[in-house]
Amino acid sequence: MNGLTCNSQAGSPIPLCYGTQRITVNLLEFWGFTGSAGGKGGKGLGSSGGKKGSNQQFSVDVAFGLCQGPVSFTDGTGATLRIWSNGGIAFGLAAVGLNGYAGNDAQSPDPVFASADTNTPVLGYSGTAYVTGTPIQLGASPALPNISFEIAGMMAGTAGPNFPHDARPDDIVADLLTNSRYGAGFPAANLDTLGSLADWGNYCQAAQLAMSLLLDKQQPAARWLEEVALLTSAAIVWSGNLLKIIPYGDTPLSANGASWSPNLTWQYSLGDGDFLRWAGGDSTSDNSTDPVLLTRSDPAQATNWLSLEYMDNVNSYNPQLVAVFDQGLIDQYGLRSEPPVQAHEFTNPTSATVSAQLLLQRKAYVRNTYKFKLGWRYALLEPMDIVLLSDSTLGLVNKPVRITAIEEDDNGELTITAEEIPELTP
Repeated sequence: MNGLTCNSQAGSPIPLCYGTQRITVNLLEFWGFTGSAGGKGGKGLGSSGGKKGSNQQFSVDVAFGLCQGPVSFTDGTGATLRIWSNGGIAFGLAAVGLNGYAGNDAQSPDPVFASADTNTPVLGYSGTAYVTGTPIQLGASPALPNISFEIAGMMAGTAGPNFPHDARPDDIVADLLTNSRYGAGFPAANLDTLGSLADWGNYCQAAQLAMSLLLDKQQPAARWLEEVALLTSAAIVWSGNLLKIIPYGDTPLSANGASWSPNLTWQYSLGDGDFLRWAGGDSTSDNSTDPVLLTRSDPAQATNWLSLEYMDNVNSYNPQLVAVFDQGLIDQYGLRSEPPVQAHEFTNPTSATVSAQLLLQRKAYVRNTYKFKLGWRYALLEPMDIVLLSDSTLGLVNKPVRITAIEEDDNGELTITAEEIPELTP
């Protein structure tokens, strides 16, 4: 009898699943690999392959690891979730003769594994979600199947009534950064959880930006955080020893069981008496450098067609594209597109389309960037604050702009970069 053929990966990280996602298993252990002549066996996941003319049927007791727990094998409505095996789809563990362990702390070992060898300690894999087949029927081929599971992971069902399978981005961020077991080690005291983070979460829920995220590869938490902020049209701000996430949105929203209102209060009205001159500038000279520098992007080169790739939960979590466009800009300047934006944090077309539209609006309509210097008395300003600019050379009169960056030099002078806020008036 041939040996059992299987694939497993040593040293891979235990995946984190937020919301509902499709997870490929990793073999943990197996016992009792047997073969017998004839018979169809019970429920199983194996293929019908094997050597021509052979009546051998194989089975094995096996444990497959899934992800960090706790998870659920049913969705937010109580329906069973899907299992993909060798090209087929089943619904629920019972349909394929498997047992599920949700990944709770101090969970007990599978009883069949525990009784297989009383002289060998058997793990319960505390905190790790896994499934067992005791046994699974492999059919005529002594090989484990290609198998993956739809799992309702952490925070599933928190994204609002329209998205019972997904999670709110602020809940994901707070857990990923601060969880004592698998988090990034960020101090919870330095996360603006009840302030800007909760406000951003309400914004995401009202905007229908619901996420289901599978973290199964190693990458810096900061990189992932930047991706989530980009896809939700928000900025990450460090201020007053607090990490904040602030939306760019400037329109009130009410949908999906949540309401959100933007904070459009301006902090200062800035004019000639507030700006510092650039090095070498002479305020008495007609040729002096204007204190407010304007950079204007070419609208003819701005993106007016944008596509975004998400993982379509209806289509077995395969990649799918949504596209958004501005027909007026296309008619005026011609088609301007760019490669698809990868957004595998989304598994539903509604959230993916909203994200794509927000990205397109910023690319197409935020065209003017301003740069100016201020003294130390404006040190309380921070990124995402709104100020009013007046500058006779540029023809600005109480122009609302949003600060995007602040740099402080050795003299305490602040170099401010700000962007226009289209259609906002003071």
